Amino acid sequence: MSEEDRWRQQWNAKPVSELWESLNKGESKSLLKKHLTEARYNELKDKKTSLGGTLAQCISSGSLHLGSNVGIYACDPAAYTTPGYKELFNLIIQDYHTKNPNNNVKHPEPSFGTDAQIDSLGDLDPTGYFVKSTRVRVARSHKGMPFPPAAKKEDFEKMEKLACEGLSTLTGELAGTYYPLRGMDKATQDKMIEDHFLFRADDAVLGDAGGYNCWDTGRGIFHNKEKTFLTWLNEEDHFRFISMQMGGNLGQVYKRLATAIKHIETKMEFAKADGLGYLTFCPTNLGTTMRASVHVRVPMLSKDPQVLKDICAKYNLQPRGVHGEHSESKGGVYDISNKRRLGLTEWDAVNEMKNGVLEIIKEEAKLTWTPKPTDELYNIISKSDSPSLMKKFLTQEVYDKLKDKKTSLGGTLAHCINSGCLHLGSKVGIYACDPEAYTVFEDIFNNVIKAYHKVDSISHPVPTFGTDADMKALENIDPEGNMVISTRIRVARSHAKYPFPPACTSEDLENMQDDTVRALNTLKGELAGTYYPLAKMDEATQKQMVEDHFLFRDDDDVLRDAGGYKYWDTGRGIFHNKDKTFLTWVNEEDHLRLISMQKGGDLGEVYRRLVKAIGELEKKLTFAKRDGYGYLTFCPSNLGTTLRASVHMKIPNVCKQPNFKEECEKYNIQPRGIHGEHSESEGGVYDLSNKRRLGLTEYAAVREMLDGVLALKKWELELAGGKK
Repeated sequence: MSEEDRWRQQWNAKPVSELWESLNKGESKSLLKKHLTEARYNELKDKKTSLGGTLAQCISSGSLHLGSNVGIYACDPAAYTTPGYKELFNLIIQDYHTKNPNNNVKHPEPSFGTDAQIDSLGDLDPTGYFVKSTRVRVARSHKGMPFPPAAKKEDFEKMEKLACEGLSTLTGELAGTYYPLRGMDKATQDKMIEDHFLFRADDAVLGDAGGYNCWDTGRGIFHNKEKTFLTWLNEEDHFRFISMQMGGNLGQVYKRLATAIKHIETKMEFAKADGLGYLTFCPTNLGTTMRASVHVRVPMLSKDPQVLKDICAKYNLQPRGVHGEHSESKGGVYDISNKRRLGLTEWDAVNEMKNGVLEIIKEEAKLTWTPKPTDELYNIISKSDSPSLMKKFLTQEVYDKLKDKKTSLGGTLAHCINSGCLHLGSKVGIYACDPEAYTVFEDIFNNVIKAYHKVDSISHPVPTFGTDADMKALENIDPEGNMVISTRIRVARSHAKYPFPPACTSEDLENMQDDTVRALNTLKGELAGTYYPLAKMDEATQKQMVEDHFLFRDDDDVLRDAGGYKYWDTGRGIFHNKDKTFLTWVNEEDHLRLISMQKGGDLGEVYRRLVKAIGELEKKLTFAKRDGYGYLTFCPSNLGTTLRASVHMKIPNVCKQPNFKEECEKYNIQPRGIHGEHSESEGGVYDLSNKRRLGLTEYAAVREMLDGVLALKKWELELAGGKK
C-alpha cells in the first residue's frame, strides 16, 4: 500500500485517553504539552466544538510526533471560539506568535492596502541580478465547514463544488482551469510535477493530524494560463491562493493576489474571528495567513550567515533554503519571507518583507560584481584614447545597434566591455559574457577577432587532433635532457549551456562545478584523480597547491573588472591526477582549463595524454563551439583551438641575439618569461609557445610549435659551439 493509499479512507483519531498518555509519557517540548494541563484535558476530553470537532482530532499529531514544536491543529474553525478550546488555543497562539502566552495581541481588520500603496511596492530588483522569483500566498477556510480531521467525504465534495463555482467566475489574467487530483491523467500529473504544482500526501505529521482524511476526494489544483495564479483546494487548508512570477516585481504579484481574494470574497464567506483574523487548520498560520517570499541570490552575504540573520531579525524575516524549512541553500540562493502573521495587516506584512529584502539586496550588491551602466561605459571609452580593439570597433553606430540587446542567458554589452572601459590600456578590451555573445554582439566581436588573430575572415577548421600516426610523429624535443625543463599543453573549454563569468549566477557556478566533477570522476588509468574545491580547501592542501604552482588566485584587476572573479570562490576548484601530469582548473577564467604537463621535452606524450582526456570528457559534457570559430572562450583572444603548447627552455645565447624576436615571429612562436606574459626571463630560460589559435587545427598548432622550437634549439646549439 502506498503512503497515499493509506489515507484514502475516513480518518479517525485514536482514543483521546491513549493520546493523552502518549503525550505525557514522552519527552515532547511542544506548546501543546506545555499548555494542555491535566485540568484542561479533563475539561475538554469529552467536549465537542460547536461544529462537532473533538480534542482527540486536535491533539492527535502532537501526541504521536513528540518532536513537534506546536503539536496542535484546529479540528474546525469553531475550535478557536468554543469555550474551553478557545482558552487553550489562545495560550498557544500568543506563545507561538508573540513568545508570551500571557499576551493578548489582537489581530486588526484585514487590509491589503490602498491602490496607491499596492502600486508603491514596485520591482524589488529591476536589474534582475538578485531576485530569482517572487511569491505571495494566503490561506482561507470556508465559514462553517470543518477542517480535514473532522470532515467527511461529503464535506470535501461540497467544498470542492463551492470552490470551483467561485473560481470559475474569475476573468482576465486570473481565469484558468481546475484539475482535480482524483482521476488526474499521467500527462497532466507529470506536467504538474514539472511545474512544482502537485501536492502529495507524504507528510506523516500532517497525516496524523487528519490532514489527508479521505484523500484525494475534494482535492485539486486551479491555475491560470500564465501559471502566475494558483489555488490549491484542500491540500492542508481549504484554500491556498498563490500569486507568483519570475523576477522581483512584488507589486505585480501582490496586486494579482489581492484582486483575486477580493473577487472570491464576493462569492463565498471565509472563516474569521475577532482578534484572530482569518482562521486556518494550523494555528501558526492564522491572522493574515500570508507568506510573502522571494528567492534571492545572496552568495556573498551567506559567506557570513550572521549578517544575513541580523538583517532578517531586524525586519522580522525568515531565511531558509529554497526547498523548504530546514533545507540548505544552493548557490547562495535563499527563500526570504515575512515571519509575522498575527497582529498586523496584510499590507504591513508585505511592506515589512519588501523593506527587509531591499536591505538584503543593498548589502549583497556591495559585495557582488556587476557591470557599470552601458551608457556610462560608452561615455568613458568614446572619450578616451584607448588603443584597444574594442574602442576601435565600438563606433557610435555599432553601440546604438547593440546597447539594448541581450543574449538568451541574460548577457549584455555592458558585461562584455566593462573591463576594457575601466582599463584603458587593454589591447583587446572585450570579453564574451556567454557563448551566445559571439552571435548577438557579432558586429563588434567579428572585427575584434579578425584584427587580433590577424585573419581576413573567420573560417576556423573543424577541430582535428591528428591521427594516431600524426601523434606518434611528435618527437621528444630534447631527448638529451639538457635544454627543455618542462613541457605543457593546455586547452580551454566552455560548457554550452552556461554563461561565462560576468553573466553567471552563483547557481550556474555550482552547477558547472557539479557537472564537471561528475565527468572528471569517470576518468580512468593515469588520468584518474581528485578534485579540490577552493571554497573547502584546507590549509595543508592549499600550501601543497602553491608549492606545485597549481593554485590560481583572484589577483588580476583586469580580469576582476571583467567579472572573471564574480562570486569568488564559489564553484571553483582544481583537479589533478596522482602523478600531477594532468590538471583541470574549474572556473578559473574559462569554465575549464585542461592541462597536460611533465618534466622534460616529450611533447608527444604530453599531447597524447591531453587528447585522451578531452575525448573522454566530450562523452560526458557538451562544449561550446561555433562553425568557423572553433571552441568558444571567455576572451576572444583564446578561441579557435584554444590551445597553448609550450616549453620552458634554456636558450641563453639565442635570447641575446638582436633578431631573436624576429625569428620567433617567423615561426609563429611567442617567447616570454617563465612567470607568465610580460614577465622577464631568468637565466636564459624562456617560455616558448605557439602564437596562433585561430584558422588551424589543434594538431597543426602543436606541429607548428614543435617545428619552431626545434629551429630555435638548433640555433642555440650552433651559437653554443656547434652541433652535438
